[in-house]
Order: sequence, then structure tokens, then C-alpha cells
Amino acid sequence: MTRAKLTAIVLRTVDTGESDRVVTLLSRERGKVAAFARAARASRRRFGGALEPFTLVAAEVRERPGAELLGLESVSALDAFGGIRGDLARIACAAYAAELSRELVRDHEPHDDLFDLLADYLAALDAAPARPAALRAFELGALRAAGLLPRLDGCACCGEAVAPDRPVRLDPGFGGVLCASCGPRASPAAPSLAAASAAALVRLAEGGLAAAVAEPLAPPAGREARDALAAFIEHHLGHRLAARRFLDEVASVLGD
Repeated sequence: MTRAKLTAIVLRTVDTGESDRVVTLLSRERGKVAAFARAARASRRRFGGALEPFTLVAAEVRERPGAELLGLESVSALDAFGGIRGDLARIACAAYAAELSRELVRDHEPHDDLFDLLADYLAALDAAPARPAALRAFELGALRAAGLLPRLDGCACCGEAVAPDRPVRLDPGFGGVLCASCGPRASPAAPSLAAASAAALVRLAEGGLAAAVAEPLAPPAGREARDALAAFIEHHLGHRLAARRFLDEVASVLGD
């Protein structure tokens, strides 16, 4: 049996038995891992309130040969991001970011860039209200970390530059935007993006969360960017995230 210390973000908890929990963590050291927390709902000393979703924690785990789950020995909260938890829009965005992070990567594959991105996004939500541009920047960054970032700066079909004043189609099957010439080859379901919407996504992909501060992404560009990335993500995951449905329910709160 080996033991390890992890710095991790709680992505999900599932209650099991009378007082146990299975916890999914995104750790800096080991990537996404699942751990069994025995008596987690009964032991305040070992776990306290540190197993709430999207909490940054220091965790001690044990690993037994042949066991599917790690054993979670103890957890302490490094940052609970308390500013998120009293605001429905921030909760919806954090839950979506956590679920997207969980779904995009395989177990036990470290992704430092995704870990840092999620921690930075949660810190941004903790400090200020949820903004559509920041969520789009997170989605693009998460896709980049998973090797799935759509091509936005040129046609994904022919490779030619995209006219800056022409609408484009974002086709998941081709892996990015299609120029006006290749547009007819797009899937009928591929969303359209006005030139301004496509340009905003390019800026967010290049600048990340920092660029989102200066990116208004107001309707209708915000709606186009949201719908296009949602379709792209669902194509690659093969399903719609549960947290996406919750996020859509509070979209009016976001002004998205």
C-alpha cells in the first residue's frame, strides 16, 4: 500500500452506503482520480466541509494494488471559493466547469494546464459575478487542454484565411470554422457565427481568462458563441452535460 499527498479540486461527490462517499478529484499530481471516503458524512475531523464540489483541497490518499478506487484518508480545504456559493449563476458556471473538466480527460493523466485553468476560473467566479466571456474562455481553454480546441483562425477544411467580414460555420466534424467557400460542405446542424462572434472567440482562445475581462460578448454575439461551443463540445463528448442543462436554466441571470 502506498500513500500520496495531492493538491486537487473536488469535481463531484456521490453518496454511497450509510455514510460513505466516492469523490472525483482533479489533482495536479495525478490528474483525474476517484477516491473512496469512508464515513465521510459522519467524520467531521477527517473531512469537515472540504468535500463540497469545486473546493480546492490538500488530500492524503492511499493506493492498494488492484483496487479501482484510491482511499481518501484525510482532506483539508485550501480554498472553498465561498463567494461562489451564494449566487445561482456562479454556482451554475462552477458546476458546469467542474463537469466539463471531468468529462474531457481520462483518469490518471496529469493535466497541469487544465488544473490551473479550473483553479483560476473558480477564483474569478469567487471574486466577481459570472460573465459569459469568462465561461467561453474557460471552455476554449479546457478544449485546448484536451487537444480538442477548434480551429478558429482559418478554415478547418481548406486551410485558407477566413474573411474577417464574413459569417462562418463552426463544424465539429471538420474541427473548426469553415470559410464561405467551404461553408456548403458543413453539416446542416453546424452553427453559424457572425464575423464579430467568430472574432471574439479568436480573442478569447488566444488571451484566455485575462482576455475575457475586456470582452463584452453581449447578445447576439454572446448567444452565437455559447450555442456554437455547446454544439462543438456535445459532438466530441457524445452527450449533453447535466450541468449544461442547469446552466441554460439560469442563462437569463447571466444575461447570456
